[in-house]
Amino acid sequence: MDLATIAKLMEMLQDSSLNELELSENGTRIRLSKTAGRAGGGSVIPANVRSESPEAMAAAEIASLLALPEVEDSVEKVVVAGLPGTFYRAPAPGAEPYAKEGDIIKEGQTLALIEAMKMLNPVEAPLAGRIGHILVEDGQPVTAGTPLITLIAD
Repeated sequence: MDLATIAKLMEMLQDSSLNELELSENGTRIRLSKTAGRAGGGSVIPANVRSESPEAMAAAEIASLLALPEVEDSVEKVVVAGLPGTFYRAPAPGAEPYAKEGDIIKEGQTLALIEAMKMLNPVEAPLAGRIGHILVEDGQPVTAGTPLITLIAD
């Protein structure tokens, strides 16, 4: 499991009503939990103030150690898969890809496709900018929430 995936899981947990998330993948297990009463900015609450189990405290410490440095929201945006399926960069085999690394793109522009249940679903740019990196190989299966493409905002 890579750091971008862990960071996305942390973001999704923070934005959800869940308090804890546990995931196992290829023998790697990660457990994330929200810390009640946590002051913003990644500060750590002293152990004597916490009322959580040692496991939850350890998970919170690991999550804070694995957290990526904060980057301005306007600098880079990760486009994630909205549904599980197969990721395609082009409209047909052998066709020119919708977007390549370094391309300038417009908001709403189709960047790729995800085939799910014989339906082709467009992956659209949430903002105007430039393609940073394409994180998934053409034809690779993805799950909902899989980071696909990084965009660098104008």
